[in-house]
Amino acid sequence: MLRRIGLALTAQLDARPPKAFATGPVQRMGAILNVAPGATRDDVLAGLEEEDRPFAEEVRKAIFTFAHIPHRVEPRDMPRVLRNVDQGQVVTAFTAALADEALAPVVEAIFSCLSPRIVQQMRDEIETRGKVTAKDADAAYGAIVGAIRNMEAAGELTLIQEEEG
Repeated sequence: MLRRIGLALTAQLDARPPKAFATGPVQRMGAILNVAPGATRDDVLAGLEEEDRPFAEEVRKAIFTFAHIPHRVEPRDMPRVLRNVDQGQVVTAFTAALADEALAPVVEAIFSCLSPRIVQQMRDEIETRGKVTAKDADAAYGAIVGAIRNMEAAGELTLIQEEEG
């Protein structure tokens, strides 16, 4: 009798179709929005809010963008992160962020993790950088976030998990 039950269970497990995706819809949507331009990300999230607020809240938790850096990356890890990004991209990102009232605190939080000498060098480079286009800013933000994601995947840093609720 036990053998027949075991064979029946095995047959059922073998009959299951393979999963199309390794991750759930929240993680997939978050991964897509992580690489989307900021305006697109905001539009999609606004649409999700209208259609399915609980799902939209879960997706927001799964997203990691430049604005999340101060809350999700340990201060001690920031110098290593910046060393893994092209200096020109860092300057471009910081220049654009300092011109944006919502993102300027992100740069200041990152600066608080660095030595005063490096901060002064960066401020000098930012002053000479000039205006940054939205496309260049998104690419630079993406380079920094990508470096963080790569370091996390390699086990070189661990992102701080956001609190529930």
